[in-house]
Amino acid sequence: MPDQSARRTEDAIARALKISRSIARGNDQRAREQIERFPSDPDYSQREFLCIAEDAWRQVAEAEVAPRLAFAHPNILQAIPDASLHYRGIALLSRKRVQEIAGSIDTWENSPHTARVSDEKALKVCRLFNAVISSIIVDNTNWTAADGYRNILATIGITEDGAIRNIIGQEAESAIKERLLRWVQTEGLLADANANVEEGRHDWALVDDVFMRFGSEPDIAFTKDGRLAVLIEIKGGKDPAGALERLGAIKKTFDEAPVDCKNFLIVGIVTPTMRTRLQQMRMERSFDIDRLLEDDGEWTGLMNEIFHHGLRIAPEAPTPE
Repeated sequence: MPDQSARRTEDAIARALKISRSIARGNDQRAREQIERFPSDPDYSQREFLCIAEDAWRQVAEAEVAPRLAFAHPNILQAIPDASLHYRGIALLSRKRVQEIAGSIDTWENSPHTARVSDEKALKVCRLFNAVISSIIVDNTNWTAADGYRNILATIGITEDGAIRNIIGQEAESAIKERLLRWVQTEGLLADANANVEEGRHDWALVDDVFMRFGSEPDIAFTKDGRLAVLIEIKGGKDPAGALERLGAIKKTFDEAPVDCKNFLIVGIVTPTMRTRLQQMRMERSFDIDRLLEDDGEWTGLMNEIFHHGLRIAPEAPTPE
């Protein structure tokens, strides 16, 4: 296994390249150019209705910035769906955050030529963008268009960073399953000692009428005598923005398990709020995904929890020194 420093360096390089390539595509610049080419500033007279603060409006006027480059308008979003990237960027809002409040805008920004933006949705998203943009502008008495453009680049970086964190988490999840399968084979726990572990199966017969299944909800399940005995949920994503969403999936899986089932969690990140709620769940123990992949002692601890204490089909393995 690569050491922790090497893995973190690889992760940092992958993250930096993804962010750099996303910025280089220039989607933010194209969105701004489309807004600039919009025939004229739409009607912003109902500023309170559009959630535009008067102090922010005055600052934009004093900075001699065209209103349409600072404040969203339903007409613009309907005509140019990917203008969402421009206003969302100025507001420093992630797509996930927008979705929580106003619904998904993924199609607007990814497939603008086929997107259909309803009057209701355009207004709802517009009001969200403007409320946040107004607060940012009022908080910075010397706000300029350049400040807004810097926010857009920061938002792109934050969005791509979250995406790469989740990709890395998915790869770590696959590594956990692969190592588990190898361990079961090495320890002689496969019912068929000649089973080919490379054939891509998801169900494995183990000794003593135990079956191991790789799937989702739960990610790994062990049944004994036909009854769910041990389950493992793997949430390897490291984007803090998705922590509570992952928490909901974990709780659902644990709640649906039999009361005598031993529940384990392998997780990429635990926020303070998440930690508090995990303590209230029916769970034997949680493990950090990086430590499992890098620390043989931690891995042995998990194997003992599952196969010795939980399923009782293997002797307790000594912890490596």
